[in-house]
Amino acid sequence: MSLLPDRVAATARATVAPVARRLHALGVTANAVTVVGFLVTVAGATLLASGQPGLAFVLLAIGTLGDTIDGQLARAAGGGTRFGAFLDSTLDRLSDAALAIAAVHLGATAPHVVLYWSGLLLLVASFLVSYIRAKAESLNAGASMGLAPRESRIVLYLGGVGVWALSGIFDVFVATVVVLGLLATVTVAQRIAYLAINLSAKKG
Repeated sequence: MSLLPDRVAATARATVAPVARRLHALGVTANAVTVVGFLVTVAGATLLASGQPGLAFVLLAIGTLGDTIDGQLARAAGGGTRFGAFLDSTLDRLSDAALAIAAVHLGATAPHVVLYWSGLLLLVASFLVSYIRAKAESLNAGASMGLAPRESRIVLYLGGVGVWALSGIFDVFVATVVVLGLLATVTVAQRIAYLAINLSAKKG
């Protein structure tokens, strides 16, 4: 069970679908939106790393919106390409890394030991969450369950940045990264346990 209910994600996708159809009519491609969204996210992460949560939040929100629109845009175009799926997945991983690295950088420069190590934990666990799912799919087994899949982590991260920007309380962001690192780790454990049970059952 995810922290972000499936219906919330479905509602978000349905909301941006008209925008995606309009962009498709204008000749904008899903791959273009994927790349632009990634670049905007990296810019937001860079601002965050420099201690500017307000501007960072705006750019990260735009980058997240682009990450939602590109899938709908691909559907509006009649379905995405294999390269498009590869590009989207690869840049998603790099976007996740940018967010975690921003936290690590802040932890190193503050200095704030808890933020630094929590950022590293989030970096590693986030990659493992995605890797386990991809490896499971290559074995014809699904592994998309868990408390904190990517969508949930992004929403929580944005929430932490937004509260920091509005309140000026840095420790709110620190607490967010700590929680995200722990939730991502729990999700890794959940997916490993699920696959251990299901793949062993199939072998037997």
